[in-house]
Amino acid sequence: MFTSSVVLRFMMGAVLAGGIAAGAQAGSLTVNPVIVTLDDKTHSAALTVKNEGDEARVIQTELVRWTQKDGADLQSPTRDILVNPPMATLQPGQTQTVRIGLKRGADNAQELAYRLFVTEVPPPSDFSTGLRIALRLGIPVYVLPRAKQSAKLGWQAARSQNGKLLLTVLNDGNCHLRVNSFKIIDAGTGRALGASKSGSFTLLAGQARQYSLALPAGWTGRQLNVLADTADGPAETRVEVPPAS
Repeated sequence: MFTSSVVLRFMMGAVLAGGIAAGAQAGSLTVNPVIVTLDDKTHSAALTVKNEGDEARVIQTELVRWTQKDGADLQSPTRDILVNPPMATLQPGQTQTVRIGLKRGADNAQELAYRLFVTEVPPPSDFSTGLRIALRLGIPVYVLPRAKQSAKLGWQAARSQNGKLLLTVLNDGNCHLRVNSFKIIDAGTGRALGASKSGSFTLLAGQARQYSLALPAGWTGRQLNVLADTADGPAETRVEVPPAS
């Protein structure tokens, strides 16, 4: 069983009360599209937020810079991209257009990443009906580099002192990649050794993420095949496993 060494905090949709919203829908709110791509020629985009419920909803929008360090997601305020409106009220069945505009040029070498958060602002608590949960959706916004885009998926393996396998996934390209799942196979025997358990994740350009695997008792293999299901299709990689130091 794999355990991720980091926690990805805002993958697509996060419910502020601690749950996860599926895709780009949270409760009665839907957002389309679910990914926005800008570049030096396309400086603006529009998203639609629809209230599918039977009562009015107040939403707030916020756009932040998205980076990663040691596999962990980081966010920071930015004025690279402006978003309008910052707040709106949607009646039942109403659709609101949210517009974003790029205020800087694309990077020459590497993709830039941001997130547009659409947050439901709950009304004052009504203690007769219970606590109202506020929902939040995170839409990735990517600004393509001027250079040719290339995501390069790579893997490295090492043995820890306690006998576990440390598996590192790397993105050596200049744009993001998304891994939906992966599994590990003994290259010599074809024996299944484990599979990812933490769900899909996005790896930004030049970033890495590490997993820890408790190997089957007695396994002494030196090569693995990593079979990954990515947004660009399946990918298989042969990985050397060095002996424990």
